[in-house]
Amino acid sequence: SVAVVGYTNAGKSTLLNTLTNAEVYTADQLFATLDPTTRRLSIATDEDSQPLSIVLTDTVGFIHELPTSLKDAFRATLEEVTEADALLHLVDLSHRAWQNQIQSVTTILAEMPIVPGPTLLAFNKIDQVDSDTLETAKQDYPNALFISASQRLGLETLRHQLGQLVKQ
Repeated sequence: SVAVVGYTNAGKSTLLNTLTNAEVYTADQLFATLDPTTRRLSIATDEDSQPLSIVLTDTVGFIHELPTSLKDAFRATLEEVTEADALLHLVDLSHRAWQNQIQSVTTILAEMPIVPGPTLLAFNKIDQVDSDTLETAKQDYPNALFISASQRLGLETLRHQLGQLVKQ
């Protein structure tokens, strides 16, 4: 299984909907997702074998200095993260503080009692950024993927990488 983690409003629910043709509620607001949602994704691995089935979990968005009223929902998300085989860390590249958001999520994950499995970093909303921002992210994170969930850009590469991540 793969837990999709990231700062709030990074596009996790939109990505899950796009990849799995699901109808998870999405909104341009903090904490549109308050409960972890799970969907199955089938990925063709190669021509001869059966498709690989991956369970994707959409998690509550991470945030720096979480309000007390949301701590229970967030605790449930952390449980999903510790049970996952791997993580997909989704970053909203169009947010002006995207580097700080990566650091916040990384810090929260590092404080967890169980070390999560391998992590795939993906920058979302690349259709909404200028070329300088995109170039900076590519230089700073050469192994990351660059996608747009809403515009369906880079999703085949993402599917392939998720398959590789789960097979590790």
